[in-house]
Amino acid sequence: MEYFGYIVLSLVILLLMVLIHELGHYTAAKILGFTVEEFSIGFGPKIFSRRRKNGELFSLRMLPLGGYCAFLGETDDGEDDEEKENGNTAISADRDIAKTDNASKNTESKDDDLLSYVMREREAENKISTQTTNQKPNEEKVVRLDKNGNPAKMFTEQKPWKRIIVLLGGVVFNFLSAIVFSLIYIWSVGYAAPVIDDVYIDPDGNPYVEMQKGDIVLAVDGIDISVMDSYSDLASGIAEGQSVTFTVDRNGEILNITAKKQSIATVVDGKPTSYVGFGYVSRTAFIGNTAGNAFKFCVPYTFKLSWSILGSFGQLITGKVPITSVSGPISSVKLMADVSIADWRNILILLPLLASNLAMFNILPFPALDGAQIVFTVIEWIRKKPINRKVQGIVNFVGLAVLLLFVLIVDILSFAL
Repeated sequence: MEYFGYIVLSLVILLLMVLIHELGHYTAAKILGFTVEEFSIGFGPKIFSRRRKNGELFSLRMLPLGGYCAFLGETDDGEDDEEKENGNTAISADRDIAKTDNASKNTESKDDDLLSYVMREREAENKISTQTTNQKPNEEKVVRLDKNGNPAKMFTEQKPWKRIIVLLGGVVFNFLSAIVFSLIYIWSVGYAAPVIDDVYIDPDGNPYVEMQKGDIVLAVDGIDISVMDSYSDLASGIAEGQSVTFTVDRNGEILNITAKKQSIATVVDGKPTSYVGFGYVSRTAFIGNTAGNAFKFCVPYTFKLSWSILGSFGQLITGKVPITSVSGPISSVKLMADVSIADWRNILILLPLLASNLAMFNILPFPALDGAQIVFTVIEWIRKKPINRKVQGIVNFVGLAVLLLFVLIVDILSFAL
């Protein structure tokens, strides 16, 4: 039962990230005067929906795998020649009818010929009938108005730079929320730092390094542990014989200790042991959970997360990272539940990680993602002419299908292997 609670919590966190992303699109759209048709969290059948007086529909849907902010005319594929011709004919009919009406009014006082008047009225009725026969039964045309009471512009009619800002809104909101979540995480938990657990002694009885049990390593060669990519990777990258300077906190006193990476010969649990290192053993502890550290490190920490995520995408494309290491929505929820139940602090670290992940993922120029829409819009801006809307629709549909198939395969592999 407890595990089920963490599953629900993981779903709520996932939907929170989607909500923040779509709020970014929505906020930018409202500021720039775009007309929003629907703001939805989730896909599929509606669970709940409510329409505002301005025509905007807010809905919660059954499948919590994403969301969308639909704008007026965003999916308009454009009219073909026949539709344009019919539209122009209808407009001409309207104008002809108006002219006929005016003519009938003007001639009513000048011409008392009843037969001529009846014929004119019958002709006008025939034109109205011709215009309306092509409309579908019970079809209701809803005209959305802007804040000035004028017919609202469609998404594709807005200036390219405005559309780019709206498309970037979701990524920006996710990244800003990642900074906020990082601040909360560091303030509440602190950041991971190595604490010296034991110092080895050489055959002459001297310690290999001038550290003491309980020393907290704050920096290596001036690089703060809090913004370091990986302390273990840095240590393994130091060549034998190379000296480094550790900055440690020893009972409140900040010390700089120089150590050399060398061959260590010692006894561990009564057994002779030899390896290349610095001659100490450390464990991980969380320190620095202060407001000052939170505000100081939240931005660089978020950039570090985002950069590592981009690096992971690159390694996945080049094959350096196997596809089995990627998590789909279902396996991600399970993973979030597993790490959360192991340690409550993992919930707080998941927030900035997921927010950064969603931001970096959506900026990728892959069809159906925000990055691809931005590329299409930039091309339109440069060539002063949009790419065929039907082509864009097909590309996005295929991209979405490939993306859904990919995450489905990833989820199946994560459970099968």
